[in-house]
Amino acid sequence: MNNHKRAWLEQLSEEALKHRAINHPYLKQFSSASLPNFRYAVADFAQQYGVYSSRFVNLLTAVISRLTTPKHRNILLENLAEESGHYEEKELIELETHGISASWVRNIPHAQLFETFRERAVRGTPEIGISDDAAIWYDMLSGVLLYGSTEEAIGALGLGTEHVVSSIYPFIEKGLKSLPEFQPKNYCFFSVHTLIDDDHAESLNQIALDFANTEEGRKRLRHGVLKALNLRAAFWDGMLERAIRGPQKPLENLNNYTRQASGVAQDEPALIN
Repeated sequence: MNNHKRAWLEQLSEEALKHRAINHPYLKQFSSASLPNFRYAVADFAQQYGVYSSRFVNLLTAVISRLTTPKHRNILLENLAEESGHYEEKELIELETHGISASWVRNIPHAQLFETFRERAVRGTPEIGISDDAAIWYDMLSGVLLYGSTEEAIGALGLGTEHVVSSIYPFIEKGLKSLPEFQPKNYCFFSVHTLIDDDHAESLNQIALDFANTEEGRKRLRHGVLKALNLRAAFWDGMLERAIRGPQKPLENLNNYTRQASGVAQDEPALIN
């Protein structure tokens, strides 16, 4: 049974990594710095993504509150400690080997690391408000974690989130490297998650295996993964539209460009299953 569950989880992992949320046109254009008015797009990304990243601890604690087994809770409490800036020595060594000084991240909460990036990103750009896309993404993901089944919550946070960010953030890092005003210290938030978040994902996989004993449990886990990924894809859809529109361009001028940029027909919205 264990081998069967692991094979199923590996298949779900592959499905997650092939999802549009991980290979979205917005990410590809961000990576190549080819979004219109790229410097403004970076500022907009920092402002909108901050709605999620600055509150990620809330999402993590929401899932912890759903768990009744001490072993499972302790696994996520370790993740929570790292979100607060507490790392194992081997993790700091790993970061150092990739040019990330331990002094940049030790005892500094991840939310503060992102805020450092956000402050640098919005400097010198027009004031940017919080978009509906960002607020809806956070609110709906919170709903899955708080009010969905426990299996859905584990799937959404695990394979639907922690498992995929190490594949998403290199797109962001590459784009930022093209801007001379950004130094590695400014965006080490993304480097940390790219280099050491796989341990978080593996911990959540161990929890997922314990909930994958039945067909219903596996179904709910997969639904949680897809809900998280579909919500993220919808957020990227909105970000691409905002990048194309820029600070002032009206919405009605978007259609042709969006079709060309995304390769997705406008009558094919991201589905939230």
